[in-house]
Amino acid sequence: MKKSLILFSVAALALVSCAKVSDKYVGAPESHEIAFQAITTPATRAAVDGTTFPNVDMQVAAWDVTNSRDFFTATAFTKSETTWKGGKYWPLSATYINFLAYANLTAGSATWDLAGADKAASGVTLVMADNKTTQNDLMYAIGNGEVTQTGNNLAFPANVPMNFKHAQAWITFTANAYDAASGGKVTLNSITLNGAKYNGTFTVTHTNYNASSSQSVAGAWTALGDAQNVAVPSWTPAAIAFGDAVSVGAGLMIVPDDNAATADFTSFTLNYTLDGKTYDYTYIPATAAAANVDQAKHYIYNIVFHLHEIEIAPTVTDWADQSATPVPIF
Repeated sequence: MKKSLILFSVAALALVSCAKVSDKYVGAPESHEIAFQAITTPATRAAVDGTTFPNVDMQVAAWDVTNSRDFFTATAFTKSETTWKGGKYWPLSATYINFLAYANLTAGSATWDLAGADKAASGVTLVMADNKTTQNDLMYAIGNGEVTQTGNNLAFPANVPMNFKHAQAWITFTANAYDAASGGKVTLNSITLNGAKYNGTFTVTHTNYNASSSQSVAGAWTALGDAQNVAVPSWTPAAIAFGDAVSVGAGLMIVPDDNAATADFTSFTLNYTLDGKTYDYTYIPATAAAANVDQAKHYIYNIVFHLHEIEIAPTVTDWADQSATPVPIF
């Protein structure tokens, strides 16, 4: 029995000794997960309204500038508390990393550019399927982070700021009545934007994308789909009251043609009810420039109903005198 107990004790000591070997040595660098702090461009508005990035995944690629190689290609990063993480870690050596990301491409495909000096981080071609029903706000961004080394000490970025831009244009409508006489008499049933495009190929590229200069990113639309007529979603027909401007639905996200001289829609049609009768009215912009929209811009069209009351100006046709017919008297 004593021999067995002694052997058991030796085995226990051996296990403890092995456990100590796995402890990190003094000065060993600790790995840090890459995290992104995402915002949207504050200067403009789109369907993602304001500067708070929505709780959606982003797809990210990274290029290791220091070692001239792909760090990782398209990887999903998901919100984790206040940042987005994807299970990727900073290298344990001094390194400069460039990042390129996109979000909200829920229908379509993405191809990362593997050609040229910057390979996967140089650009991405996004083929967006028909967006007329889903109305997703396609966004894109670049960022960078650097691991620095001083002696044996490494410093890692707390997170990578990613300032997302909007790839489409956002068109919304408001409606009101011009005067008290028209209040409560007009019901706006629907608005249809005519001749706009809702799909195409969006190529994201960058300039000055290196460790020593400022960075910028741009995107261009090509291979636009056919023009379509699409009604503004999320609008319940309602009476338009005097002095009360109302927002009409969520608006529409359309693909802008990069040619400034080309109209991006042809017209919009109002379907409305007046005194129990339903009518259509189509507004046609006077020039192509008036119907031209740009990426990341929010266009608000204010529809004003100014009813003209029917007024009767009566006159009476005077009696026409007629000579009396003689009546014979017998």
